[in-house]
Amino acid sequence: MIGIIGPEDSIRLVQEVAAGEGRAGELTSRAYARPEQAPELARELDELCQVLLFTGRIPHALATAAGDLRAEVDYIRHGGIDLYRTLSRMLLATGGQLPTVSVDTIEAGVVRETYHDIEVPAPTEILPIADSTGLLYATLDDVTAYHRDRYATGAVEACLTCLGAVHRDLREAGVPVWRVEHTRASVRDALRRAWLAAEIRQSRATQIAVMMIEFAEPASRRHDPYEVERQRLRLREALLEHAERMRGRLSMIDDRTMVITTTRGTVDSALARHRAGHASLLTLRGVDGGHTVGFGAGTTIAAAEDNARKALALSRGSGDTHVVFPDGEIHSTRVSPVKQRLRETAPGILRVSEQLKLGPLSTRRLLEALHQLDPNEVTARGLADAYGVEARSARRLLNSLRAAGYADEVGVHVSTGAGRPQTVYRVAMQRLFEAIGGDA
Repeated sequence: MIGIIGPEDSIRLVQEVAAGEGRAGELTSRAYARPEQAPELARELDELCQVLLFTGRIPHALATAAGDLRAEVDYIRHGGIDLYRTLSRMLLATGGQLPTVSVDTIEAGVVRETYHDIEVPAPTEILPIADSTGLLYATLDDVTAYHRDRYATGAVEACLTCLGAVHRDLREAGVPVWRVEHTRASVRDALRRAWLAAEIRQSRATQIAVMMIEFAEPASRRHDPYEVERQRLRLREALLEHAERMRGRLSMIDDRTMVITTTRGTVDSALARHRAGHASLLTLRGVDGGHTVGFGAGTTIAAAEDNARKALALSRGSGDTHVVFPDGEIHSTRVSPVKQRLRETAPGILRVSEQLKLGPLSTRRLLEALHQLDPNEVTARGLADAYGVEARSARRLLNSLRAAGYADEVGVHVSTGAGRPQTVYRVAMQRLFEAIGGDA
């Protein structure tokens, strides 16, 4: 399910576009009167949705800054195509003469490029409102004051704003203002990103995960066999209850090691609860005696168990519970400002990473991303979403695969919306797996 958060008019547009794609039933929405309400609405939808899509940058920034959200978050970007439409409407309304304007939200480079395309001098009064990381450095009141000041001093003749609340405040103050609204093409592109993100998240959530529990060797063995058996029964009962809470299956590796097989989604939820300061399934309850716990995730049981053993080794040394994911990322129950990663030492991965001129963990992560895509129709945009990078970085990855003989260009996909045509690649996954060998 995709959660849509924005003002009522923007939500209506998103619902209309989704209906045109035949997917209106996959959306649930919450409308606000002011963007400051976005964090509360996001928390309300966070338990229901895999992806939260905000209709603007400010509510997105406010919600992400307010605290951890379990869902993927994104927003509908204001781009050149939205500005083109607004300028076209202004030209019709003013008889072909564009007034000097101040602009907010849209990046300065996009504004200048758009004006350059229509051969008109670009505005000099541009307020982006956020830096490249999404961190806000302008509030709604700041944006309104910016436009009012530019108009009052005669620096501009009208204002262009992407923000509904700013548009309303300026209009009530008698300032000539135009709202840069999203085009259907912009909304459609954002929805397709959100649907793809939800599919990837669902695929990732169904990966196999293993909780491995290792019990300490007792200092001295009890001589009473009945008491030893009672302890084993109590331990098994506690582990069965934990497996039931995890919706997993309990099995034994040896006398000291047991595993609960479950899904990555269960582990991700446990991590989210732990980060929020709540009790979670990362910790065993009702288990007597010393024990160590490690979690691992992977696309196969063997890979998940291997990562669980790595996590177990880390937990032995620190006393904390560790989780190791397929890309080498490590999470610990101890809060640390430094994000940990495992080093990749598998010979096959090291061999292919040298061919691709990538780091070993980046190569492993690339394989995980390609596993989520149709290898016969890979585009930079699709790989960017699966890998979690910008499209230009995905193009470099595809060029590396092509240069190493693992991919070929097979065509071009032209989107009906905005954006450059996408080169389509066929990736030789079988050849990649053969090159990696048993480490695949």
